Amino acid sequence: IVTLRVFADEYSNFIKQNRSKSYHVSVMSAFKHLLEFFSAQNSIREIGLKETENFCSYLQQKVKNGYRVYYRTMKAAFNKAKEWEYVKENYFLKIKLPKKQKLAPVFINSNQLSAINSQINNEVVRDIVEFAFYTGMRLDEIINLRWKNIDLENRVITVGDENFTTKGRKQRFIPICEEAMEALTRSKTHNVNGTPSFVLPLSNGKNISCFVFCKADGKKYTGDHISQSFKRACKAAGMESSIHFHSLRHSFASNLVQ
Repeated sequence: IVTLRVFADEYSNFIKQNRSKSYHVSVMSAFKHLLEFFSAQNSIREIGLKETENFCSYLQQKVKNGYRVYYRTMKAAFNKAKEWEYVKENYFLKIKLPKKQKLAPVFINSNQLSAINSQINNEVVRDIVEFAFYTGMRLDEIINLRWKNIDLENRVITVGDENFTTKGRKQRFIPICEEAMEALTRSKTHNVNGTPSFVLPLSNGKNISCFVFCKADGKKYTGDHISQSFKRACKAAGMESSIHFHSLRHSFASNLVQ
C-alpha cells in the first residue's frame, strides 16, 4: 500500500532531479493542497473519479487564480503514479475544467521601456530589462547566461548548454542586435574587485567564464529580485498592472512584427 505521503515524497525527489527548481516548488504547492484535502496516510488507490472531482472543485474554490496550474501538475504526477503502477488509472485525465477567457498578451514599446528603466537605479538590472526586450530571452535564460555563450565576433547568443537547460530542452541561437550589443558592452565594464566580471580567477590559477549580468561579487541575480524590481519600476512609471517581466518577451515578438 502506497500512501499519499510516500508518493508525494518519491515524486518530489524525482522532480528535483529531472526538472527546474521553480517547477519543483509548484509541484510541492500542489501536493500541499492534495494532502490537506485527503489524509496523508490514505492509500493512493483510494482516490477514485468522485474523489478527484471533489478535489478539483475544492481547488477552484481554494485557489481561484491558480487552480489550473495545480490541476496540470496533479495530472502529470498521477501519470507518473500510473507508470510506477501505484494506480491503475489517472482520473485527472477525465476532469474537464471550465473554459477560460483567453486574453491577448500584454506588450510595451521602446518609449515605455525607457520610462520603466528610468525608474530602476541598478544599472545591471536596467541592462537585463533592455536585453530581454531586444532578444526575447526568458528571465531564467538571461540570469544564467555566461560569457562563453556570447559570440561577439559573429554576434550570436547560444541559449542552453551543459550548465543550463532551457524550458523546451532545446538549444537555440539568437542574433545580437545593436541595442543588445550595447547592453553587453556596458556589462563588460563592470569589475569584480578590480577584475573584469566576465573572467574570475580560481584557486588553481585558471579562469572561468562568469555570468554576463552579475552582482559585484560575480554571483548571479535571482529571478525574484529582477522581476520584483521590474514590477516596482512599472508601477512607478504608471504602467498597467498586467505588465510583468515576461511581457518583455511578448514585446520582442510584437516589435518584430511591427
